[in-house]
Amino acid sequence: MPNLRLFALGAVLTAWWGISVCNQFRSGAWTARIRRHLPLGLIPLWTFFAPNPARSDTRLIWREERAGQWDDWQELHFGFAAARSRWLINPELILNKAVTDLATSIPRNRGEDGDRSYLLSSSYVTLLRIVLDQTRENTCSSIQFAIVRTSWGSEARQIDLIHVSEVHQVTDNSADV
Repeated sequence: MPNLRLFALGAVLTAWWGISVCNQFRSGAWTARIRRHLPLGLIPLWTFFAPNPARSDTRLIWREERAGQWDDWQELHFGFAAARSRWLINPELILNKAVTDLATSIPRNRGEDGDRSYLLSSSYVTLLRIVLDQTRENTCSSIQFAIVRTSWGSEARQIDLIHVSEVHQVTDNSADV
C-alpha cells in the first residue's frame, strides 16, 4: 500500500507546477485569483523569455574629473564567462545582475524636495563603492555616476536617463558621500 502522505505531497507539487506553467502564459483571471490567495508569491511569473521578455537594459556609467575637465562616460560591465563554460557557470552574469538590481532600486529611494537621505541608501552607497573600485588615474579629483536604460524602439535605440549621482570628491581612492 503506497504511503498516503507521499501521494498527497506529489499531488500538491504537481498542481503547483501546473499552475506555475499556466501562469507563464497569463492564462486568465483564474491564475490571478489563485496568486492573490497564496502567501509569499508561491506562483512564480518569469519575464526573462517570451512571451513577456524584458525590453530594456539598465546600465551603470561613470565619469572622472581631472583638472576641472570631465572625461567621457564609461560603462561598467563585468563581461561574460568563456563560451565553453558559460552554460554551466557564469559569475560575471551574477555581478551584472547585482548592479542592475541596485541601479533599479535607486529611483525608488530618491528623495523628494531636496531630501538627500537617499544618498545613504545601501543601493546608492554600494553603486558608488563599485564605481570607486574601478581603476582610474591618480589625477582624478571627482567622480560621478549615472544610471541609463537602453531599449530598442521601432527603428532606433532609445536611451533614457534614470538617475545622475551627485559629484563625489575623490581622495586617496575613497569618496566623501
